[in-house]
Amino acid sequence: MISLLRIDDRLIHGQVAYGWTSALGVNVILVVNDEAKNDHMKAMALNLAKPSSVKLYIRGVQESGEIVQKFSQSQKSKVLVLVKNTNDAVELARNSGGVIKEVNVGGLRYSEGKRKLTDLVAVDDQDLANLKEMEEMGIELEFRMLPRDKKKGLKDMI
Repeated sequence: MISLLRIDDRLIHGQVAYGWTSALGVNVILVVNDEAKNDHMKAMALNLAKPSSVKLYIRGVQESGEIVQKFSQSQKSKVLVLVKNTNDAVELARNSGGVIKEVNVGGLRYSEGKRKLTDLVAVDDQDLANLKEMEEMGIELEFRMLPRDKKKGLKDMI
């Protein structure tokens, strides 16, 4: 079962490792990121950042659509899927056969050319196009840092 897909450019950190993982009751974190998949030091750091009771898989974007579909049918696995940016999120949504129903936008740092939607989420035109495409696929978008925060939708943010 896919519990949530979260977009967070820090991937695994305290809010994710302990806030989201425990609130969702997940036992698997799937990091979908080509850079982390190919960088053993990054993969090791991500493995150290996760709760010890949670399994971690790190896979590339292209191969993960099928993996997400398989996890969606699993009775044993409750999975938190993490991606680093909206490009990876929309590609994963396109390739996962419609099993992704909800996307949490939790952390996209500001850089030049982006505009802030919240203190911790900044987007450019491509990010907005990707988010709108996911909404058009019927995916519910929510913007919040922690599970206890109030959900806000894309229309609330732009």
